[in-house]
Amino acid sequence: MIDQRERKKRRREGIIILILILLISGLAFIESKLFSPNAHPPLANSLLLFILINLNVILLLSLVFLVLRNVVKLVAEYKKGILGSKIRAKLVVLFVSLSLLPTLVLFGISIKFVFSSFSYWLNFRVENTLNQAMTVGHLYYKETSKDVLRCAQILSREIKRGNLSLSKHWLGRKIQEYNLSFLEVYDKDKKLLRAFYQRPVKNAISLKNNLDQVLTKKQAVAMITRSSTGDLALAIVPIFSDSHELKRILIAGRRIPTEMAEGLQGIRISGEDYKQFMLVQNPLKLTLLITFSVITLLILFAATWVGFRLAKNITAPIQTLAEATQKIASGDLDFSLHTEAKDELGMLVKSFNQMTKDLRTSKERLERAYEVLRQRNIEIEQRRWYMEIILKNIATGVISIDADGYITTVNPAAKRILKLESEDLIGKRLENLFKSYDLKEIVEIMYLLEKGNELIEKQLRFSFNGQNLSLLVSATALKDESGHPLGAVFVFEDLTQLEKMQRVAAWREVARRIAHEIKNPLTPIQLSAQRLRHRYLDKFSEDGQVFNECVQMIIHEVEGLKKLVNEFSNFARLPEAHPVPNNLAKIVSEILAVYCTANQDIQFEFKQIRPVPIFNLDSEQIKRALINLLNNAIASIDGEGGIEIVLDYEARLKIARLEVRDTGRGIPDKDKTKLFEPYFSTKKSGTGLGLTIVHTIVSDHQGFIRVKDNHPKGTVVTIELPVHT
Repeated sequence: MIDQRERKKRRREGIIILILILLISGLAFIESKLFSPNAHPPLANSLLLFILINLNVILLLSLVFLVLRNVVKLVAEYKKGILGSKIRAKLVVLFVSLSLLPTLVLFGISIKFVFSSFSYWLNFRVENTLNQAMTVGHLYYKETSKDVLRCAQILSREIKRGNLSLSKHWLGRKIQEYNLSFLEVYDKDKKLLRAFYQRPVKNAISLKNNLDQVLTKKQAVAMITRSSTGDLALAIVPIFSDSHELKRILIAGRRIPTEMAEGLQGIRISGEDYKQFMLVQNPLKLTLLITFSVITLLILFAATWVGFRLAKNITAPIQTLAEATQKIASGDLDFSLHTEAKDELGMLVKSFNQMTKDLRTSKERLERAYEVLRQRNIEIEQRRWYMEIILKNIATGVISIDADGYITTVNPAAKRILKLESEDLIGKRLENLFKSYDLKEIVEIMYLLEKGNELIEKQLRFSFNGQNLSLLVSATALKDESGHPLGAVFVFEDLTQLEKMQRVAAWREVARRIAHEIKNPLTPIQLSAQRLRHRYLDKFSEDGQVFNECVQMIIHEVEGLKKLVNEFSNFARLPEAHPVPNNLAKIVSEILAVYCTANQDIQFEFKQIRPVPIFNLDSEQIKRALINLLNNAIASIDGEGGIEIVLDYEARLKIARLEVRDTGRGIPDKDKTKLFEPYFSTKKSGTGLGLTIVHTIVSDHQGFIRVKDNHPKGTVVTIELPVHT
């Protein structure tokens, strides 16, 4: 779990800590040697002390920086809410608290002890004692030197009285007598004449160099000198003749006891050390204070570092697991963790990897299952889409309801048939849908379905907005595999147009047969009546007028019958439309020009709101339809009136709209639904075929025709034709 970078970082931190520990230990060792009782702190040691203080200050600042850096880093991570920062902060605070209290106590005790020791050892009583001891030592050396000089002077007088004769026996006896260590006698040329030594100092001294001082000054000299066997008190005394001529030089020496010399040397060194320590007292205190501070900060740093390390050892695996969890949550199930740990964290990582593997396996299974479901959903969606396309495009209306009678599906044909295009029907009850039609049959059908009937068919006739409608309703119950009801499907088939077409076809057949049966005898009847009037009119004198009127009546009625037969024939033999590109506005203008000339009492007006493009239509049939509409409009006007033809074009819908507006008598609402049925007419002499022919022509052009009232009076007939170029 710990990567190579983390290992390098840990190794680097360990090396730094080891260097700090070694450096602090080395500085402490140097301080102990530098200020030990056997040390002699000269100027070089003072310089070393200065360097040591600076090194301690640098170490102190470095440790302060490291501790503050760790604290700042910890606070920043805590504020950012980084994973593991809280437990890291707790562990660091715990370790610092556990180490800080005893460290501060130890620091205070150490400082107190050191300063107390300084105060104890470096006080005026110690200084006085050392000074007095040094004074005693100097007095001892001085008195010894005087005593040796006195003895040497006595011996020099004895030697002079003995007429300068010397013997070794005499020298040995005098050494014992005066407690001397050796005696030497030189001539004036510094040549040794006689000498006697005690064993400890024999061959240990060479005093020829000291003779120059006596030869120069020609007077006795006392001194303290050092030899390989210890300190010696020397006396050099010149021996003169009676004529005051230098003849001999006597050197007497006494060895100072080694214990006394060493004691005096120790007192002297202690005095010098004391003076040196007095000079470096404050720097030494500062050095020790800094050293203790460095050690304290090192302990704090070590505690902080241990807290960080321990927290990292705990939180790093958790953080790695959290990051791995995020990757897995984002979909990366191929991610796995690697660890060399054999503890509980290692077991946790292994469990995590096993969980990831199981998730990956489950995901693969889910993906396979999802792919199968997706393919099935695609098939279902395609079927549903195909069914929706079918329901959307079939002319039969379909409405489905659930088991509670609420509408779930309505296709456009159902809305169109039931005149419900603008209503939102989903979620409404089916029986409420037909309340405006007052159809009790729908309720009966639903009741029969609830009773167990699976298929019910009924033909319904009702009136909506003055229009008679005929519907064939088929209701089928829906059940699941276990037989529980799921609802029902209602299929509505509009039979209105079919029945109308059937009636038109039947009337056409009737018209054809009537025209065939009536047209044949009409011509002979008319010719016979004309021949009778031509041949027998002159033979009647008194009844001639009556005869002529009867014959004229026969001819007139025959003409009427011919006209009726011709209309029957035209209706029965109405040709199929052949649309070609034509200008509708031009056709209207041509027809309107003829009617304006023939009908002076009626004011004709033609308006074109937006230009109508040239499109495909059968001009002859459109003319016939327009003539029928104008004839009906003229017939509805009694006396003076007006007829307005309005032409417009809907570019968005690509529809040409033609309106014929008159100011005639108008059409009652009850007759509007029957206007386009064959042989229905509001005129006494009408055949009822004119508007039927118009409706047929408009239907052949895939258009629509509507009739509404004109305000304040009259009728508006609207024709809408699709524009196909």
